[in-house]
Amino acid sequence: MIDVITLEYELAELPSSQHRAGLAGLVMMLQWLQGQPNIEGTLRLEHVGETGARISLDKDGLVSLFDFLYAASEGEVQQNTRRKDKTGQEIPPIREETVTSTDYGGATKTRTVYVYPKTIPKGAFLCDYDRSDTEIWIKLWRDMIWSILRGVPATRRPYEVRAGTKFSEDAVKVWNELLKGGDRAVELPSTYFIGAQASNAENVPFKDRARFQFLLHFWVFVAQIYLPIEWSFDRKAKKTTSKDWGYVLAVPDVAHLEIFCEEFPDVLQARGAEMMGYRPKEAVIDIASEGAFDFMMKLSHRIATKVDFQIADLLLGVDVLHVEKDGNNVRLWSNSRIDPIRETIDRYENIKKRFNDPVFRKQLLANVLEERDWFHGFGALLSKVDKEQAIGNEWFRRDVRKAFEQFGVAIKNKGEIEMDTSTEVPKSLTIEAIVYRLVGVYVSSKLRSKYQLEWAEGFKGTPKEVDYNEKKRKVAREAFLAIRSRTDADFIDYFASTLCAYPQFLNEEGYGTLSTNLYQDTDRVRTLTMLALSAKG
Repeated sequence: MIDVITLEYELAELPSSQHRAGLAGLVMMLQWLQGQPNIEGTLRLEHVGETGARISLDKDGLVSLFDFLYAASEGEVQQNTRRKDKTGQEIPPIREETVTSTDYGGATKTRTVYVYPKTIPKGAFLCDYDRSDTEIWIKLWRDMIWSILRGVPATRRPYEVRAGTKFSEDAVKVWNELLKGGDRAVELPSTYFIGAQASNAENVPFKDRARFQFLLHFWVFVAQIYLPIEWSFDRKAKKTTSKDWGYVLAVPDVAHLEIFCEEFPDVLQARGAEMMGYRPKEAVIDIASEGAFDFMMKLSHRIATKVDFQIADLLLGVDVLHVEKDGNNVRLWSNSRIDPIRETIDRYENIKKRFNDPVFRKQLLANVLEERDWFHGFGALLSKVDKEQAIGNEWFRRDVRKAFEQFGVAIKNKGEIEMDTSTEVPKSLTIEAIVYRLVGVYVSSKLRSKYQLEWAEGFKGTPKEVDYNEKKRKVAREAFLAIRSRTDADFIDYFASTLCAYPQFLNEEGYGTLSTNLYQDTDRVRTLTMLALSAKG
């Protein structure tokens, strides 16, 4: 009989980021359990270093570990609809309640909810690191577990049984598998490994080594959870609405085990308590890859004081899994990997801090993170979104102005060259700066010729300022809508005959750059023109 098993792991031998994150989760679980009472049997973290760890445990120790791992309690949950049993009959709720909620766009609504009993996973050490008064972060984790990893009711048994009585069936099973040989092949269900299935299209079964699969019980304590949001415009109500689009799981591919386990708890404790709708604001993202960059940004802040240590020393990368519950199935919408590049993380942080409009920020994030031109794709976007989401939205217009200032407009003396009235001709301008300048001259000249309006300092705070801004927005919007309906040669004709109808203060090089781009890269000029009109409107 074997009383104690010693398991030794090296990061390099583990087959996936979920396994390496699982090893980190196991190490932190064992470190946390050192301060917990009622630990039976042998359960020791013998060693943890840069590249691996070693643990010792016996059967009773493994049972204790699983009791904390899958600890749960009985609670309640609110549902929008009544539950039904397998025959389709309604299950009476405990009670009905009327609640008022606020969506991501700030709109409030009242609805009736039905309260039913629910098993609530405790979350082990994660509870200690949720510093919010209402436990918003651990609630997010619990919702993900119940919706994604344990979405099928039968898979919730480890939690449900422990919520009422002591249970050790799963721990005994794992113990027996480890006894038979840690390298013995065992089944690999999707409950433990996202994307696994009984067999693939070639009928090859998904298998794992027993001692490797053991680690997959713990990666969920290390993966960070994010909420991708779908934004849409309600034309009838003339407002932007939103809805959840599943979950994004950012799974760290750990390269330095010891330091990661030291720093990760502080990352959890530093999370904010500000809400956006009914979720933590920091968890709401526009695109899936944003989850990886947000995670790496927070880790970078934690290790900033370490000499000669970078985020690339801590992580090999971050795997991004976008998953959503669809009926009785869990859809894996995307699976990507983001490398820990310091410069890209800095660009991401800058965008998150400076830009606020979700429509603009989503496209800008995708462009910057994919290392494309910042204005890439905006032509197609502006051609299909409602005008009230773009040129009719002050936040969108404001963000476009910021983007031109940061990415595209020529800079002189640490400030933006005033494009509306300046007659000074810089020696060299990018096509972005040329278009921005040209649109500014067009709007100002159109205001003078059509409305006899020209900006003066005395307008500030008076009805004249309101009238000037209204007329300026009208001029810009008319040109924006005209351009949006034109492409290729039609756009070139409109651009040359309308926007260039007023004198432009460009030198020979500037005119050459504009002409070349207008005819050889028409879509680029069209996109920049619509963006510039939005900024000037």
